[in-house]
Amino acid sequence: MARPLSDDEIQDFRASLCEVAERLFAEQGYEGVTLRAIAAELGCSPMTPYRYFENKEAIFTAVRTAAFMRFGQAIQAATRAHPDPVDRLGALARAYIRFAMAQPQAYRIMFEMAREAGIDAELLAQPEKREAILCGWQPLVTALVELHEAGHVEGDPLTQAHLAWSALHGLVTLELSRKLLLGREFDDLVEPLIEFFLRGIGAPPASVESGASP
Repeated sequence: MARPLSDDEIQDFRASLCEVAERLFAEQGYEGVTLRAIAAELGCSPMTPYRYFENKEAIFTAVRTAAFMRFGQAIQAATRAHPDPVDRLGALARAYIRFAMAQPQAYRIMFEMAREAGIDAELLAQPEKREAILCGWQPLVTALVELHEAGHVEGDPLTQAHLAWSALHGLVTLELSRKLLLGREFDDLVEPLIEFFLRGIGAPPASVESGASP
């Protein structure tokens, strides 16, 4: 009789399963992935994944939630050292882009593969999933609220946060889909995009010159 797996071994296998599933979801889409295919990639029996997840939906939710959490941690780590909200917005934008370029599979699953309308609304209703989804969003809103409260910019912070997100997502999506073919490279556009947004909301100049690349 096989010995029971330890808690660490269970967590390790779940992590390996989610890693394989993330790649397959990104490559084949939700409908194209089966638990049998995931099991084959892991070299285990087709029934093994069911010992760890109820179904494919549960795996997909776990994969997306983990991706959002990693994304949020990257955003928070990049912005923590910047008390000035303008500097923080620049650091946040660069961290967003770095994450998308380093983990394109996770990025696509997070923002391009909500399986059906309302799936994220369901996740947001669950406290732990809500925290994962919003931990990368809140620093953006907070920085903009601080600028408004200080009297530096006018307008609605939440609207401006959505506009910043739209701009970043648009640039990232064009790069990931290899559509930047009209005379400018991705790296040529990152800093101008950040400056364009900051100027657009009337933010004061950054306190330091970043000179940072994504």
